[in-house]
Amino acid sequence: MQLDPRLNAYRGDLADERLRGVVAAPRYVAGREARVVAGRAPVWRRPAAGAEIDNFYHYGERVLVFDEAAGYAWCQSLFDSYVGYVEPRHLAIGAAAEPTHVVATSGSYVYDAPDLRNAVTDFLPRHSAVTVVESGLLTRGSNYARLDTGGYLPLACLSSEPPRAPDIVAAVTLYLGCPYLWAGRGFLGIDCSGLVQSAFRDLGITVPRDTDMQRDAIGELVAAGGLTELRRGDLLYMPGHVLIYAGDGMVIHADGASMMVRRDNLATWMRTRDFTLASFVVRRHPVAGGAGAG
Repeated sequence: MQLDPRLNAYRGDLADERLRGVVAAPRYVAGREARVVAGRAPVWRRPAAGAEIDNFYHYGERVLVFDEAAGYAWCQSLFDSYVGYVEPRHLAIGAAAEPTHVVATSGSYVYDAPDLRNAVTDFLPRHSAVTVVESGLLTRGSNYARLDTGGYLPLACLSSEPPRAPDIVAAVTLYLGCPYLWAGRGFLGIDCSGLVQSAFRDLGITVPRDTDMQRDAIGELVAAGGLTELRRGDLLYMPGHVLIYAGDGMVIHADGASMMVRRDNLATWMRTRDFTLASFVVRRHPVAGGAGAG
């Protein structure tokens, strides 16, 4: 079976050294350690202008860099193994200091001085791992932290422990109203599979990035004969889309039609699209939503 190139770094001219003997390549390269130093770094499918964006790496994400050429770095994330091309300016090559904090709110703006009235230089999504080198910088009652990469974050947005939610429904609810963004997985823009991945991160679980990967990997397959058999937290997959069952007949999803994360009545949503429950692959995870039908 051919390895998925989204999760394995190989192409016609080279491959990850770890794939030697697994895939054939004219040369193999050991990836160089690097860290993402932009709030959101677009990940392109090809190193060319106009290429499709497949994903976004987030600030603090560790990656391996296998090649740099023509203004692009070919990388693999050490968070979820996703492979793609990013701009080298969004990376810091070399081993980095261990993070001291994570962004625990929906996200945090970065300022060029410890003052919320100063210029904003970036936005760090929830779960971004940061290294604080100075804190206790008080301005008009607000405490700020200086990062090792420069810039200042409000200390109130940071935690020494990753943020957590009691279940996946509580986690996805945090994103209600967020704009839809293809390949996005944060508060400033998120797609349907990015919503699921980000929500599971609030449970301390890393799941794959794309819908087809998630459909084949998360939890167990459920044979739901009717809507009453769905449970809070069930994931409903169809080609190219996923919805999270929130109980009481409702679903939450990142909807590309209305371009936002929204709550919908599942029966109504299916009826207007001529779908039935048989249109979906239903996956259930034991910590996704708690026991009991919805």
